[in-house]
Amino acid sequence: MIARTRLYKGERFFKGKEDIYVNRCTEAFTICEHSHDFIEVSYVAQGSGYHYIADQIIPVKSGDLFIIPAGTSHVFRPSSPNQSAKLIVYNCLFPYATYEKWKLLFSGGSNIDRVLHNQLSPGIPFLHVFDRNDRLLPLITTMHKEFRSKDEGYLTILSAILIQLLMMINRLGYEEESSDANGGGSKQSEMLDDAMCYIKQHYAENITVKQLAAHAFMSESHFQRSFKRMTGMTFTKYLQQTRIEQCCTLLKTSDQCVNFIANRIGYKDMKFFYTLFLKKTGMTPQQYRKQHQTADSAAYPV
Repeated sequence: MIARTRLYKGERFFKGKEDIYVNRCTEAFTICEHSHDFIEVSYVAQGSGYHYIADQIIPVKSGDLFIIPAGTSHVFRPSSPNQSAKLIVYNCLFPYATYEKWKLLFSGGSNIDRVLHNQLSPGIPFLHVFDRNDRLLPLITTMHKEFRSKDEGYLTILSAILIQLLMMINRLGYEEESSDANGGGSKQSEMLDDAMCYIKQHYAENITVKQLAAHAFMSESHFQRSFKRMTGMTFTKYLQQTRIEQCCTLLKTSDQCVNFIANRIGYKDMKFFYTLFLKKTGMTPQQYRKQHQTADSAAYPV
């Protein structure tokens, strides 16, 4: 991650009576990590990549949506610097004062209200949902069209659609909780065990939650919640842990170059791989190899 972050202020985006700003951005490596003094809703509309947010690295694809409160630093990165690997994101920005006008519409226990007050979950100052049935995308694209055209009454329409969007995001959260509450039993445990075995066998492949959830006959949200309850970590973290463990084994037992090993365990983005390895082990792959191969030599002298 870039060490220095930039602060974006609302005065740069909100002009005149406008208190909602909407754009469509093709993300690039030249965009710096930043925070802001307003609320941002980001929707991944096309492509795949990574969202560096609040000291986390989250793989993203079409349908991922984030609500990012003021003060949370983040930046999107495409999966590759190759021009054909585009990551297109819609952003809807609005001040907290605008949300306050609608505050009574959202109960104090709603996910929206909790994330905007940094009460959603300790250490996770943002909300992340997946638009599995494309219910949110039409709202986002309509807002973008209205903002660009600025036809008569567009500000009222923007406000109405934004309220609807936030309500739908809340609904997605409730549906996930309801689906999760209906799960359970030994059959589900067997399905999750199968999923973990599949990850162990196919960790180097482009495994997705969608594939595993379908294999387990669960919705994606229910699968993710059940998987975390059983393993103590999210699917993404479990897959990363499995890959890094295998990487460590290869570093200790082979003389293959680091880039080759990274590709072998499923990582082509070397910047992401190095960041992840350092975070998981506290050292670079080269340092890990040197330390452990030296230790092995000392333990088993020829």
